[in-house]
Amino acid sequence: MTKLPPMSEAEELKRLVDINVDYVARSPYPTQRSEHGKGVADLRATFTVLDHVPTDFQIGLFAQPGPYEAIIRFSNGAKQNDSKRDTHGMAIKVLNVPMRTAPKGDDGIPFQDFIMLDSPIFVMGSVRNYIPFNQWFLEAKISFYGKLRLGLLLLQNLRWVRSVLRLALHKANAPLSTNYWSTTPYQLGSHVVKYKAMPIGPAEAPPISGENGRRVALRRQLDKGPGVFSFGIILQTNPETQPIENPRIDWEEQGAAFTALAEIHIPSEQSVEAPLDLENALSYSPGHASVEHFPLGAINRARVAIYSAGRRARLAAFSKKT
Repeated sequence: MTKLPPMSEAEELKRLVDINVDYVARSPYPTQRSEHGKGVADLRATFTVLDHVPTDFQIGLFAQPGPYEAIIRFSNGAKQNDSKRDTHGMAIKVLNVPMRTAPKGDDGIPFQDFIMLDSPIFVMGSVRNYIPFNQWFLEAKISFYGKLRLGLLLLQNLRWVRSVLRLALHKANAPLSTNYWSTTPYQLGSHVVKYKAMPIGPAEAPPISGENGRRVALRRQLDKGPGVFSFGIILQTNPETQPIENPRIDWEEQGAAFTALAEIHIPSEQSVEAPLDLENALSYSPGHASVEHFPLGAINRARVAIYSAGRRARLAAFSKKT
């Protein structure tokens, strides 16, 4: 079992921030994010709210039908080599959104982020457990000692192994033929939801090989036609079996249903790259949200703190490099 001294949530969040900032300082890739460091591609997209959104869900971004410009980042969770088993991300930034409380970029444009993984669950159910896991997970990306300590931690906490393996051992996939989930919950007005994106229609899933195999596969997919996803919510219907404070639980396995609210269209006619200057200009966070779509739960609060501090450390490293 892991043993940590009693801490307030503020102390827990500071501990996680310190771990991630320290990782950036020692990482062989200091200009990359501590989580989902390797960008596979940063792509233009259109996020279109559907005409037939159910009345109960016509809230915030989904209040009125219509298209919005968006920027999508596909990423690897931990690996630099695309062919290795890993967690994979899809981050969506919807631009020029109408919500009064939406955050604004340096250009004054209001936006809304959705952060998603190719897994319906998060790796840990509490911040207290996330602290030692995150510490040794990041250290394992730097040193053999870190790999040993991470393995020992999992042996001491066997109940964690299933969720860790469920995330970490995803076979390398072609980005446009994969489901993605927010894993953590959010408000939708008075509702509690998780988000999900699913490919629409048949999409070739080219085999992945080589360091940039997912990028190559994505280019092959877009050469055959645009990428299209159905985007929507998984609605909490039973707070006891679909809790806010344990994102290790798959709500769909507990009876929650998916409702489509939007469609994502990724055009073929664009470069499939993740240039360093754009990677560092882009900032995604669960906290980049209007009040209608506010992130819920301690894990989301931890992610907001980590992403913010990590971005500052990453930009400092980038400025030194340039």
